[in-house]
Amino acid sequence: MSRRIAVIIALLALAACKGKSAEMRAREQLEKMKESVPDTEAKALEQKATPDEVRVAQTGLKAADEYLGDVNGQLDAVTINAIEAFQRSHGMKDNGILDERTQRLLQAVPAKK
Repeated sequence: MSRRIAVIIALLALAACKGKSAEMRAREQLEKMKESVPDTEAKALEQKATPDEVRVAQTGLKAADEYLGDVNGQLDAVTINAIEAFQRSHGMKDNGILDERTQRLLQAVPAKK
């Protein structure tokens, strides 16, 4: 959070050097920053995972105590968040993508009894 504040202050100082109002320049800079940050959840939701792949992933996520939703084969925000949490807990890049490694690790999670 403090980094974000420092960036905003720096942007305000930079904006003060141009002809527009400081508030307008700061808003423009903030919008540019937002546009430059990738939307990982949107990319994850657009991935080409079959309902069967998602169902297997949801089953593994449930067994790993990362997913509380229904095992329904639907790739939604709850499933993506669970995949990201699982990836973080396994030292992987938490992008929500069901790549081969993620799928393999999820299939290896022992089923709950």
